[in-house]
Amino acid sequence: MSEISTHPIQERLPIALLLATNSGFVDAYTFQYHGERFASLQTGNIIQAGISLARGQFNYASSFLLPILFFLLGAAFNNVIKHQFKARKLSTQQHSLIIEIIGISLVVFIRTQISSTVFITLLSFFLAIQLDAFPKVQGLPFTSVMSTGNLRNVGANLITYFYTKNRTALQNASLFSLIILAFLFGAFVSALLSTYLKHFTLLGSSVILITIFGLLFDYSKK
Repeated sequence: MSEISTHPIQERLPIALLLATNSGFVDAYTFQYHGERFASLQTGNIIQAGISLARGQFNYASSFLLPILFFLLGAAFNNVIKHQFKARKLSTQQHSLIIEIIGISLVVFIRTQISSTVFITLLSFFLAIQLDAFPKVQGLPFTSVMSTGNLRNVGANLITYFYTKNRTALQNASLFSLIILAFLFGAFVSALLSTYLKHFTLLGSSVILITIFGLLFDYSKK
């Protein structure tokens, strides 16, 4: 059976690849322009918050705690979207993307009026919405805003294939490898574009998300 007939449109590979590309794109941007920090990778924020608290640097710690809090709120907010916006003409994922597109675009244009911490915090909120809206690819759990879990899936599936020769495990390893490469590609493109577009590079994220929004119209149902 083809992927189109066996998986919901929001779980298809092209969508997952674009989502990962977007995350790599955004994090490469924040790394370059906002003190080598990431909007989506909260483990680093947790570690740096702990170090800062241990040193008594409470104000500095807050700059890491805020993105963590808003990442949590973003995931919670996406569940509000699921309950408040029932899928009719637009899917729940498309409603989530609308919020993310508007939010990221707005952040670009108000960047000079807000601090770097607020900038990162807002992006963390919107990327958490993305993470919660798209939890699976081809029926498998995956993360679209970081690569650690996807790397684990590649290693686990390769070993499973080595011992069992189960081709599904090999296919899954290939699937997650592509997603990791998409994340890398997004970071690469973001770094290249930043040479020319500077701070407006982040609008490229909105372009990627608009593309995903369009692809989510399930024409197979018409």
